[in-house]
Amino acid sequence: MGTWDTYQARLEVNGVTKRERVLNHTKSYISDKIVDSLSCHEVIISGSKQTVSILNEKEDLAIKKICAMPGDSLPHGGLVEFANSNWLITELDANDEVYASGKMRRCNYLLKWLNKDGKIIEKWCIVEDGTKYLIGEKAEDIMSIGDARIAITLGKDDDTIELTRGKRFLVDDMDSTNVLAYQITKPNKLYNVYNGNGVFRFILNEVNLTDDDNVSLRIADYYNWKPYQSLDNEHVDKDTTIEEIVESSKLPDNDDNKGVWI
Repeated sequence: MGTWDTYQARLEVNGVTKRERVLNHTKSYISDKIVDSLSCHEVIISGSKQTVSILNEKEDLAIKKICAMPGDSLPHGGLVEFANSNWLITELDANDEVYASGKMRRCNYLLKWLNKDGKIIEKWCIVEDGTKYLIGEKAEDIMSIGDARIAITLGKDDDTIELTRGKRFLVDDMDSTNVLAYQITKPNKLYNVYNGNGVFRFILNEVNLTDDDNVSLRIADYYNWKPYQSLDNEHVDKDTTIEEIVESSKLPDNDDNKGVWI
């Protein structure tokens, strides 16, 4: 190998083009210097340790800018454990050529519910006042219920994808004795989702508390959960009416012996 070839090979170690060399130099510089910055923190993101830079976002202390080290990624909709709090990555910059960055918001409530298998699901979320949003329904009858409205932001995953209109929750301070119940009336699953990842926003309207709600655990419809049972369409007589099919699939009511699911 000649002198020129040796020189050219050394240049191409950091990139073939000048732009590639500048990009790689910038990444290397950031990786070396950021660890000494006060904004650098080791956090837990979706269960794994990761070194990131966290910066204040304007004057709202519940919103932070989060930047990953060059070469690392950030999960859109992921949960970040930072400063004795849980934060939800609600936005992610599509331009991650130098480093991945986005915004994370501080969670203020641990939402609980029973899934279709009777398992208790717990997700940290962001609960906000929802009076500025339409509830997504048209009232037909007059009922005596509260008119409170909230918006809940949750990360998209296998559990939250199942939530839809009509799902009830108990959302209130854990020290409150008068617990409020809410029901999803407007599920927005395209709120901030890109390439299959992101966050959902649900608008909920206040509804009445029922005897089936477990107030102490903050789980709605806790005592009336029934296992999901699919219809056996392969062995149904083609002349059977839909009413007969639905009636045959019903389980006996056990109102006097409510099950406890823990």
